Amino acid sequence: MSIDPPLPLDPPAYEAMADPVEAAHPAPRIRWAGIVWGSAFAILAATALFWLVEASRRTAIQEWLLTLTPASFSPGAVVAVVVIGIGVLLLTIGVVALLRRAQVRTTTES
Repeated sequence: MSIDPPLPLDPPAYEAMADPVEAAHPAPRIRWAGIVWGSAFAILAATALFWLVEASRRTAIQEWLLTLTPASFSPGAVVAVVVIGIGVLLLTIGVVALLRRAQVRTTTES
């Protein structure tokens, strides 16, 4: 009793079988929001490490924080910081939206 090996598929039949599989599974998308927000948090972490690693910088930050009083915050400065913070947040969201739109546009054109 002998077992015959399976016959190899000829190239045209193999290519015809591979096309529906590729069409059913398009290439994965890049998650731009994760890249942009991850980069923002990495920059924030690097900045924090820069200021907190060296003892002299830590001391300077500690002295500055201890000298802060409620009178040192003017209402204009607080409003400015809030507006700048919201602006940075909206800018980041806008960049993510633009990258996503460009990616969707490229995948629909292909």
